[in-house]
Amino acid sequence: MALPKLRFRFFEPGVDTNLPFTDGTVKVEGFELECLTEGDADAWDQGLGALVGMKVRDEPIVCIPAFPNRKFRLSYIQVNASAGIGGPKDLEGKRVGIPMWNNTAGVWARGALQNSYGVDLSRVEWLPVRGDEALNDKLLAGELDAVISPNVLPSISKRDPRVRRLFQDYKAEEQKYFRETGIFPISHVVTMSRAFVERHPEAPVALLKAYRAARDVAFDRIEGSDPVILTISWASAAMAEQRALMGDNYWAYNVEDNRTALEAFMLFAQQQGLTPRKLDYESFFDPSAAALPGW
Repeated sequence: MALPKLRFRFFEPGVDTNLPFTDGTVKVEGFELECLTEGDADAWDQGLGALVGMKVRDEPIVCIPAFPNRKFRLSYIQVNASAGIGGPKDLEGKRVGIPMWNNTAGVWARGALQNSYGVDLSRVEWLPVRGDEALNDKLLAGELDAVISPNVLPSISKRDPRVRRLFQDYKAEEQKYFRETGIFPISHVVTMSRAFVERHPEAPVALLKAYRAARDVAFDRIEGSDPVILTISWASAAMAEQRALMGDNYWAYNVEDNRTALEAFMLFAQQQGLTPRKLDYESFFDPSAAALPGW
């Protein structure tokens, strides 16, 4: 008997947390996994900023507590070096480019600016600009004083002296932010069609188990006995440093170990007008998947 097909649309098929699926190393028990990069899907990794809007609209979706993309976002605040921005409060009164208001990276960065650095978001001139190239060009030209983007701008990567990060020692600043708040920002949440889950109620647990297996493969590829990360000589040492700061289970695929981040994002979303009230993040998750023991 043929297994039912689970069509998963991977937004970033090549990142280390998704690669064990797309290269065939990890299977989803009880399902034939079809990996997609576009088109209709039964499951996908959804940006958290858009996800809260989908919940407000009561779209027919259900999530599992798997978070394949997480990034600290203070390092994604990028400024024109001539704009007179020495610290976070200097963003007040400045023109800051963003790709869209509900972009997850922007929500996290603005939430940190408001709640940890005392920035009055209403005093910032927010300008939506689509595309990294357009944001980059406007920042270089001085048409924008700063940019908050989900990606590092090309001029930053090329070390153009006309631009820099707001926090030049961003690693130290993001580690300080974690020590003070306990927040490890979540970018993507694995989301499923409610209709598919109704047809296959075993799917959320099966997919969560597979995601935990894929995470373990990704970690082993960095710090295992025969790591595949070769261009960073001390990758495993960096992992050890991260565990020392954030704990052994810092990339947990469950609800309990992610309450701080989930609670923070629900607050930021309400503060920034993405939601009319502070949403109950527990309502996002399939009950059977949320109850699955382990991390």
